[in-house]
This record gives sequence, C-alpha cells and structure tokens, in this order.
Amino acid sequence: MSRRYRLEEERAKQATNDLQDEIDKMKLQKERIFGPLIWRRLTSGFRIQDLKPQYYEQVLDMIIEHFIHEDVVLRNSNFAEDTDSIKSFREKLLHTMKDQSSIIAIDESNEEIAGVLLLKAVKKCDFGRVFSRVQLSEGKIYQSVIGFMNFLNRKVDVFEHYQCEVFLRYYLLCINPEYRRKALGWQLMDTGLDIARHLKIPVIMAIMDCCKLQKMGQKLGMETLFEIEYVKWRDKYEELIFCDPGAGNYTCALMAGRVKQPVIEEPTEVPEDLTSKTKLTRAEKRKAKQKGKK
Repeated sequence: MSRRYRLEEERAKQATNDLQDEIDKMKLQKERIFGPLIWRRLTSGFRIQDLKPQYYEQVLDMIIEHFIHEDVVLRNSNFAEDTDSIKSFREKLLHTMKDQSSIIAIDESNEEIAGVLLLKAVKKCDFGRVFSRVQLSEGKIYQSVIGFMNFLNRKVDVFEHYQCEVFLRYYLLCINPEYRRKALGWQLMDTGLDIARHLKIPVIMAIMDCCKLQKMGQKLGMETLFEIEYVKWRDKYEELIFCDPGAGNYTCALMAGRVKQPVIEEPTEVPEDLTSKTKLTRAEKRKAKQKGKK
C-alpha cells in the first residue's frame, strides 16, 4: 500500500468521524428542543415532566386499570362494565393529552410512570363544542356521566365569573397505587399552577368529586362555585345513582380560582454604616463632630 493511499484513507476516515460527530450534535440538540420540559425534581427521587406521545399508551392503560375503578363518579355508575363507554372515554383522554399541557411523575430509579395529571386549556370561543356533547359519545354510561358533568358546568360561567377568555382545567389525576402516600398528587396539582403561569392562563378550574381533591383545590387557591350533594342526584326513574361515594365524600364540586404569581421576597436594606468598609480618618471624625455641634 502506497504512502499516498494511506494518507487519503486516513483523511477519509477522519472526515467520516467528523461527520458522525456533527450528526450526534444535531441529534442531541433535537432531543433538547423536542424533549420533555422537566418542571420539578423531587428529593424523593421523582421528576415531573411534560406528557409526551411516547407515554400516551402507558398512561391510558394506567387510567383504565385504576382510575375508573376508584373515581367516585365512574365507580358508582358501573363504568368499568360498559366496554363502549371505556372505548369512548379512552378516545376522549387521548384527545385531551394532545393538548400538550398534561404532566406526569416518573420514578427516576426505574423510569416508570408513577402518576399523571391531565390538563387542558379551555378557551371561551371553543367552550361547549363537539367534544363535550353527550350525543357524540358512545356508551350509555359514559353519556350519563357526561350529562352529570355538563350539569355542573352549566351552573357557573367561569369565563364570566373571572372575566377571562381562557382557563386551565384540571381534567384528571391518577396515581399508580404502588407510588401513593408520597405526596405525588399534590406535587402534580401544584405544578399545574406553574404550567398556568407559563402559558399565561389566569384561572384554573376543576370538577372535584371527592373530599381529598376538594381540600387540595382549596390549598391551590380554588373556591367552590357550585356543588351538589350525591344523595340528591337521581336518574330519570328517581333512583339514587351514587350509592357508595365513600367516607367523607358528600358532594361533587365545581371549583375554580385565579392563578396568583409567586411571591418574591425582596432583600432587606443594609444600613449605610454597615455597607461602608472604609474607616474615617481622625480629621474626618473631628469635622463630623464639629458639624454635629452646629
């Protein structure tokens, strides 16, 4: 092999390596641009980040497996027994996820999804359109559930009440049973305020169907705009629907509140005599003393 051939081969190899380095750099930049925004890292080993499409199916499976069996409204309506309702509910969830406002909590030790908070920006011009109408949802039980939710939504005009054009709705909170009692629910709910601030949305809103969520809503600064007692909600045959809402769960409440800006503490002023590091000379002290006598 000639010396010239070896030099050309080395140059070609170096050019290939340089090209690969550039490709790797571009790939890394792309991942940073399109990767999830991490909102919080908790000392307990969890991070809260944007819900991206690669997690949609896992989140949907977790909600179907746990949420519909535990949520007060869905559990009392025997939602899990209606396959058409589950299918329609799953499609509605997917549509909500595509709003790209939702967040998830991930266990950093194994990268498993520990919890999810579905959020959706609701604009005044879009409110009450196709995706909230009962007749477009399959499954009799799901239609009755949406009818109940729409009853609550119609009782208060959140846009009018807060004089706003958009609010951020807390649509659904679900924590994997393996990760409960770690305050992940509260961390997700509180992070929702950061998202509202980031999106410049002035109001948050939710339908809270249990006392635990209602207490968290109060901590977030929400107020109850309307609530109905479960014992007073009956079907068209005047039969009680919510036979087992659970201990302490007496009402289903529509709650909302303004998003307050975080309080930034201003640094206290330091006395002037403490800020000066230079010492006065004897002449300056005498001059100041004489000035004081005058």
